[in-house]
Amino acid sequence: MKQIVETGYDIRRRKLLLGGIAAGTSGLLQLSCRSSRHEPNIEKSIGGEVGGIGGAVVPAYSVSLAAYGGVPGASPSVLREAFSQAFSALRKNGGGILLVPAGLYDFGSYATSTYINLVKDLSNVAISAYGATFKATTTASVMPHMFYFLNFNNITIAGAGFADPGFTPWINWKGMYCVGIQSSKASRGFRMVDCHAERVLGLFGTNNNAATRQFLADVNIHGKVRYAYYGVGASFISEQVQVDLNCHNVRRAFIAYAMKNADIKVTASSTENWPGSNGLIALVCDGSDSGNVENVQVKVNASGAGIYGCYVHFYHQGPEVDGYMRDIDATVNATNVHSKQNLFLFDHESNGVQPKTARIWDRISLDGSVTGSLAGRIISNPSFSTSPGTVFVSEKLAGLTDLSKLPAYFRRKKTNELFTEIQ
Repeated sequence: MKQIVETGYDIRRRKLLLGGIAAGTSGLLQLSCRSSRHEPNIEKSIGGEVGGIGGAVVPAYSVSLAAYGGVPGASPSVLREAFSQAFSALRKNGGGILLVPAGLYDFGSYATSTYINLVKDLSNVAISAYGATFKATTTASVMPHMFYFLNFNNITIAGAGFADPGFTPWINWKGMYCVGIQSSKASRGFRMVDCHAERVLGLFGTNNNAATRQFLADVNIHGKVRYAYYGVGASFISEQVQVDLNCHNVRRAFIAYAMKNADIKVTASSTENWPGSNGLIALVCDGSDSGNVENVQVKVNASGAGIYGCYVHFYHQGPEVDGYMRDIDATVNATNVHSKQNLFLFDHESNGVQPKTARIWDRISLDGSVTGSLAGRIISNPSFSTSPGTVFVSEKLAGLTDLSKLPAYFRRKKTNELFTEIQ
């Protein structure tokens, strides 16, 4: 199958999904998307052990979901009530550990977008779910969330598995989001450790917007995602994001608007029978008013079919004149990739890709390697920036591309040259 790049319609839907909504439970996303019927083959665990909490620091108090009737095979209503009671107990005791026994937890079928487990004002809690898989089946063009945390502090989910047999990644995509977070007041410290998902719309997503960005900070997501649309969406977080994902056939592993102070690592493989996107990793600036992109480290190790327009997308969007991406260090190591794709893409889209833009790409460092053939370009630059800035290209990559065909702000970076300081 040829590479499938997201259309403008897909982009608008993505912005609704990951660009944020007004804070509060009234912000339920009513998105529509029709269906594939593959039963998931979830791994039991990708690390850790039953009872582990992934290094979380929480009070010693603990409860078991089973104490409230939450056991594999229980009905969806019993499971939802069990989580509600367990979270209430933890809340009353100032936090602690929720132990989820190993097994399959089937929350039933959903034809409406809903929060299956809505969790409000929870602090200092670790959910130990090694060996447990949470399943929901979407039956219409909807996007339910298995867990949705509204206003929180110091939450860890360790070892959980997720699956949605009703998920489809194609043009009318739909399916379950495993975990969503949103804040209308200061919320800090959300972690997913050793989590894994298969055939889901996304593993994790934030649902704040530019106006409520300051309420979210310190997000750390580690896990494995297979046969999915999104891995992680981390838009409108004020600071501190760490992501470490292993992906196979994930249409977009990471996307973030207004990313600041982040370290993103993705190992990705893909096959030709899975839809792609215009970028495996998308760093998006919608303009200075919404938030610029700055101080970001990205490392991608990729192999397999080239189903993406690029591996790292430096993506300006929208009509606002001002906006910048600055102090970014991006590395892509491509091994035996095939089909036509690019390592890095720089453009500005506003009613189509703009040939010229005043938006800025500055103090960006590109590095990486290519093992085997690469049919695409090292750097694709559809939008020429008229503003001062510099993109440094490592000597290794410069040797694989013709910098003379790129704007002058793409500069060969000498081996011993110091990259300008990161603010």
